Amino acid sequence: MQDLGFVLDGLYAAGWWPSEGDRCLQDTDGRWYPDEAMMLESFAQTTSNTHILASEHSASVEIVWSSSDQNRQSVHGRSRTEALILAFTRLYIESHPCTQSV
Repeated sequence: MQDLGFVLDGLYAAGWWPSEGDRCLQDTDGRWYPDEAMMLESFAQTTSNTHILASEHSASVEIVWSSSDQNRQSVHGRSRTEALILAFTRLYIESHPCTQSV
């Protein structure tokens, strides 16, 4: 299993916490995070033109999207899951600006 510690640190620092009914997976360190279907549904509700691009030349994945509040945005991850969590965290921060930890 991949090490998601760094991206999960960011997700939890943004104030996200699993709610009852969320479809989540558990990392090896015990922390929960949204499953891919839940993250993709969140993107579909809050963004437009979401694209997931896997590099043929490296082990990276880029997610590109636009939202009503922001123009084009993107994140890069070492895996599809890592990139999805990074993008999900950015969207969470946009929609919950007062919950971000210092």
